[in-house]
Amino acid sequence: MRPDLLLIPFASVLVAAISTAVAKAFPAIVWIKYGGWLSALALIVLWVTLDLANFKAMFARKGAKYGASSGFVVLMTVAVITAIAVLTSRPRFDKNFDLTHSQSNTLAEQSIKVIETIEKRHAEIDVLAFFQDQETKKQFQDLIGLYTSKGANLKIEYIDPNREPTKAIGEKLTSGNTVIFKADSGGTKQEARITTFNEEKITNGLVKVLKDKAKQIFFTKGHGESALRGTDAAGLNVMAVELEGNKYELKELPLLEEARVPENADLVVIAGPKYDFKVEETRLLEDHLKHGGGLLVMVEAMVPVPTLNGLLEKYGVQLSNDLLILRPDDPRTVFLGQNNAIVSDFDDLNPVTKDFAAQSKVAVIMPGSRSVKEIPNNAAGMKVSLVAKTAPVIIKVKNVNGRGDVGGNISNDRIETGTFPVMAVATGKSAAPETANAEKPENKDAKEPLESGGKEIRLVVVGSSQFATNQSVNGQENRDLFLNAISYLLQDDDFISIRPKDAAKSTLNITSGFSQLLLLGLAWIYPFLFLAGGLFIWMRRRQA
Repeated sequence: MRPDLLLIPFASVLVAAISTAVAKAFPAIVWIKYGGWLSALALIVLWVTLDLANFKAMFARKGAKYGASSGFVVLMTVAVITAIAVLTSRPRFDKNFDLTHSQSNTLAEQSIKVIETIEKRHAEIDVLAFFQDQETKKQFQDLIGLYTSKGANLKIEYIDPNREPTKAIGEKLTSGNTVIFKADSGGTKQEARITTFNEEKITNGLVKVLKDKAKQIFFTKGHGESALRGTDAAGLNVMAVELEGNKYELKELPLLEEARVPENADLVVIAGPKYDFKVEETRLLEDHLKHGGGLLVMVEAMVPVPTLNGLLEKYGVQLSNDLLILRPDDPRTVFLGQNNAIVSDFDDLNPVTKDFAAQSKVAVIMPGSRSVKEIPNNAAGMKVSLVAKTAPVIIKVKNVNGRGDVGGNISNDRIETGTFPVMAVATGKSAAPETANAEKPENKDAKEPLESGGKEIRLVVVGSSQFATNQSVNGQENRDLFLNAISYLLQDDDFISIRPKDAAKSTLNITSGFSQLLLLGLAWIYPFLFLAGGLFIWMRRRQA
């Protein structure tokens, strides 16, 4: 063998390895892998052609069998490298090591269980990923890659809504960055949408499309509420489309006409009434709560609703008669208007708001807001959490029962500054019904225990209804807060709570000079030292 030509097979292996690595990093550029392997093959052919005489002599001489053995070792080495390259190019053979302090690149146990469910059902889930923002797209790609690396059968299609507007219109997109999960569950087409991209949202989206039952949400009407299908600024059409995209069934509920809340109602929503409810209506709502149905109440300021407030007070929440506004000297009043509350203080434990608490500088704009209060010793024994509060720049105007109470000069004793709660979440149990065991003393020694409590009650009260209207939900934060409240109130098993991981800073600082030395060592010095060692051993054996 000519020593001056031995660099050629080494260069061949190097080209093949580099092209495979680059192709894996940039899978969209298909020609890199094939071009690299063709180049590597061409170098091998060149090596054999240039040193053909020595190859013939090697197999003709007495020590040909030793040369053949060495050649076989070389070929086996190339075969092993090729096999490793092919195997690692397939997602099922990926092996990831999470070296982050907070294990931010490791899926939670709940997500792993969902992936196992997908595998057991042999479910095929289509993922339509619409992205306008490349940074957000990259964030989603990194997250969804954790699922596919664990075996989740996801067929992902990335779509730019600007380049393919017909697909965006066909899917009724309400946000430029939206991911739609689709699956066939029990012969029924299921669909779920997310516009916030973290592990919890993706996992819940996957679980929703694996379900075969749609939840029923009823919106009350007859009290001047925001129109469910209204397309004007005060309507709820944007959120209605979003909810239907998640396969919820939406209906309107005229309580006075129906004189009941339907038994299949999983959730009742009261969205911005302009008039108070009748006592008979509040009794129907209370009966709905006692039977385990959810209730979302959104009432803006300057709307007196004493009867409805009486129902809420029984369950631990009171709507205050006040108005929350921005300070007159706040520069944001120029483009927001003064009649807005900026909500930026969120409970980091409650499922409705913990996503917001985990993010810095997140604010929800709530027009026409009033504050809410907790009633600790309430009649229903509910546990109340004030989960969202305003920023300190907000002013509270007290004793506001109508629009006439905020006209003219307002005395200083009616003004208060600070942070004020605008959203409350109440949970508890309804009274346990009498059981057959309780009625019959002779059964007191029966093996089955008595029922220890009634059904779970969940109630969310917001001191603003306008934050969920078409005009306000253009902001992603408003949309997410409303959807979080809906998901929580449905008491659905698919509302999986995954604690956000702390994004602890964990960096490795490498200077430009050191990075160049590292590249030089890995790409050139180490390979050539390896080659020199091989040549040295080969020359010694040849001399011997």
